[in-house]
Amino acid sequence: MLKTHYGETLLLVLSLVMGLIMAVAVILLDGIALNISNVFKIWAMISLVIILVSIFLPYKGWSAAFCRRLGLKEGTLAWKLTDGIIPSLVLNTFNTAIVSGANIFYNEAIPASEQTGLWVQGFVRDWPVTFVISYLAAFTAEYCGKLVADKVAGHH
Repeated sequence: MLKTHYGETLLLVLSLVMGLIMAVAVILLDGIALNISNVFKIWAMISLVIILVSIFLPYKGWSAAFCRRLGLKEGTLAWKLTDGIIPSLVLNTFNTAIVSGANIFYNEAIPASEQTGLWVQGFVRDWPVTFVISYLAAFTAEYCGKLVADKVAGHH
C-alpha cells in the first residue's frame, strides 16, 4: 500500500477510520469509560498498529492470492467478501495482542503476577468479537480511504 501516494493516502485514512470504529467497540466491549481520553488513547494505538503492520506484512497480497486460489473473480461480491478475511485476521490479531497488552502490562493497578493471565483471558474473550467487528468495519474504512485517496491522489 505504500508504493504510491494513492496507497499511502488510502492506508492512512483506512487506519484512522478503522482505529476509531475499533476503539469505540473495544471500549464498549471491555466496559471501559467512554470518554475522549480513552477514545483518543485507544484510537491512536489501534491506528498505529494498523499502519505498522501494513508496512511490514503484505496481507493484501496474501488475501488476493487466497481469493485467486479459491477461483474467485476479482471485483465480484464473493471476492470482496472473501478479500476482507485475511486482513481482518492479521490486523485484529496484532491489535488485540498489542492494545490489550499495552493496557495490562506495567499497569500499576494490576498486580504483576496477574497481568499475563488477564492478558490471555482478555485476548481469548475479545478476539472473536473484535474480529467480526473489524471485518465489518473494514468495508466502511476502505470505502472512506478510497474516497479520500481518489480525491487527493487521483485514481491508481
